[in-house]
Amino acid sequence: MIAMSNLNERKKCILRAVTDDYIDTAEPVGSRTIASRYKLGISSATIRNEMADLEESGYLYQPHTSAGRIPSDKGYRYYVDVLLEKEPITAQENTKIAQLAKLKKEAIEKLIRRSTKILAELTEYISVAVIPKHHQAVFKHLQLVSLDPHNILAIIVIDPGIVENKIIFTPKSFSPNELEQISSHLNSKLRGIKIEAIGSNIIREIKDSSIKAQGLLECLLELLEDRFKDPEHEMLICDGVLHLFEQPEFQDLDKTKLLLEMIEQRQTLANILSDLASSSGVKVSIGGENTKPELKELSLVTATYYLNGQSMGTIGVLGPTRMAYGRAITLVDEIAGVLSELMDSF
Repeated sequence: MIAMSNLNERKKCILRAVTDDYIDTAEPVGSRTIASRYKLGISSATIRNEMADLEESGYLYQPHTSAGRIPSDKGYRYYVDVLLEKEPITAQENTKIAQLAKLKKEAIEKLIRRSTKILAELTEYISVAVIPKHHQAVFKHLQLVSLDPHNILAIIVIDPGIVENKIIFTPKSFSPNELEQISSHLNSKLRGIKIEAIGSNIIREIKDSSIKAQGLLECLLELLEDRFKDPEHEMLICDGVLHLFEQPEFQDLDKTKLLLEMIEQRQTLANILSDLASSSGVKVSIGGENTKPELKELSLVTATYYLNGQSMGTIGVLGPTRMAYGRAITLVDEIAGVLSELMDSF
């Protein structure tokens, strides 16, 4: 955490004004701008002197000689921790977030994906979330549905609320009754078993007990092994990546390349979010506070969502350090809370 000193009220007002103005305009802010726009009751010369003091203390800096000033990471941190007032949810935002209630009793994965999409739409930043690791979950139910003589839809339900659909090709055709028998057989063997505990002994027992359907069983068991026991699979959900290019700071593609590669690789960002899942409330990581070089010019606002009081994952937004923090914090906090309420109804 960046060390901060106490600021007097005048310096607080000026730092807030500079930060608000820069967030709105993406342009360095001069003393005349502050004097004319914010009516602080002090002269432009006094504001200029105070801004110089704030720069000397590390809260502001000049990106170019003769330019106005912009907040440093330290300035943003003080702004978030001391000066920022939480913004209320608007009626329009409430209407959008209320759409999540329609997904009550749906699969957790679907609920989190929709939450992430709504968060990206409302904030106009990149939204990210991690979903529960599949290997921490429990096998609940399998259903097999014939699509045609050689294609079968497998619907696998993992508790809590993860649903996987997979079309399996099989040379041998199965009647609906045979598929029901295979489903019942697998359900009786696997129901209530943790995914991470489905080992070679259980798999061998299942294969040996149904020679007739061995080919189909092998496909289903491979699906369980490959799809659900892979700790990296589908951990990270990301939406709104194109919003990054709408920000003037990220018009240079070379500047965004590292971040885009991180998002594509998924696991590094997923690990960062997973590490934050133990934090309560909203967590704000600003610029250089982020340990990864890809995030040094970005801020990450996250909150944890819960199931029956137990931490399940993290949801949040990635944006420039010149982020509208008040709105981002409010929306991340609200959506994480709604997610937790809906999960408690599962």
